[in-house]
Amino acid sequence: MKYFGTRSLSSFMNALLTVAWYLAWVFAALAIVLGTVIVFHEELGSPFSRGMSDSSRADIQDWEKFQSMPLGVRILILPYFGAVMTLVLMVLRKARALFANFRGEIVFHQGNVRIIRQISKLVIAMAILTFSAGSFLTGVILLLICEILKAGTALQEEHDLTV
Repeated sequence: MKYFGTRSLSSFMNALLTVAWYLAWVFAALAIVLGTVIVFHEELGSPFSRGMSDSSRADIQDWEKFQSMPLGVRILILPYFGAVMTLVLMVLRKARALFANFRGEIVFHQGNVRIIRQISKLVIAMAILTFSAGSFLTGVILLLICEILKAGTALQEEHDLTV
């Protein structure tokens, strides 16, 4: 199987990321509407109470705690989720651009180095915002890959000038 070019893994990933991009936008729109209803509606019943077993009582208690919070505190949750969703959309957009370059067989290029560096910074920001150690590690690994690709790009440029 080819990794770069048309009809390759990069092409498949580009198509998959495009679908994920549009699904994320649909999810973001639904989250805005549902989040607003959940935050501002005072007596909204628990979505966990219907048809759930006794093992999900913790979910019901968490929901009741959330509903008992003051409105100002619940409103602060909306920008948090908005920031997380914005970061997710930015990562997806950058990943689509990267795999579009790979599909076009543009691998060792300064633009790809820049894109991977931006993706790693966005992933690290998302990891800090969501308290995710796995995402933080992924961001650090992407920074390392960025430096490797940077060195490979320099070698490719030297090779192109000597041939």
